[in-house]
Formats: sequence, structure tokens, C-alpha cells
Amino acid sequence: MMFGTGVGLMVGLLVVTLLVVPVSLGVAARADAKVRRLAESPASHPNPVGSVGVADVDERWRQLATRAWLICGAASLVAVAVVGVLICVG
Repeated sequence: MMFGTGVGLMVGLLVVTLLVVPVSLGVAARADAKVRRLAESPASHPNPVGSVGVADVDERWRQLATRAWLICGAASLVAVAVVGVLICVG
């Protein structure tokens, strides 16, 4: 009885990670694109009046991109590990 429950939990974990991977990948790609656009825009060049606001927004997008890439990578590793365990068990 315990064996089936463990496999069910592993399958559930796999489903969740397989949903997290594409979502985090999309967020990471969009945030990276936004950071690149901000870096190339004329407003992001040194400007004593408006540079603080642009730098703050730029840094937030960089942090979002970094976190999203880390989540995507971690979820991918978890998915691979779960598939490996399910292959060994099954």
C-alpha cells in the first residue's frame, strides 16, 4: 500500500515540475528580453536626472530573470531526478 502512494506522490511531483519548467522559462526569457531592451534604450545611458529610476527598474528585471532561470533549472533537475526514480522503481 505504501509503495503505490509513494509512486503517486512522485508522479504528482513530476506533473508539478513539468508545469513549472515552461512557465519559469517563459518568465526568464521575457525578463531577459526586457533587460536587453532597457540596456539598449537611450534612457538607460548615464543621465543625472532620470538614471536612478531606470537603474532601479533595470535591476528589478535582472533579479526577476535570475530567479526565473534558477527556478527553471531547479525544476528541470527535479523532473529529471523524479523520472530517474520512476524508471528505477517501475
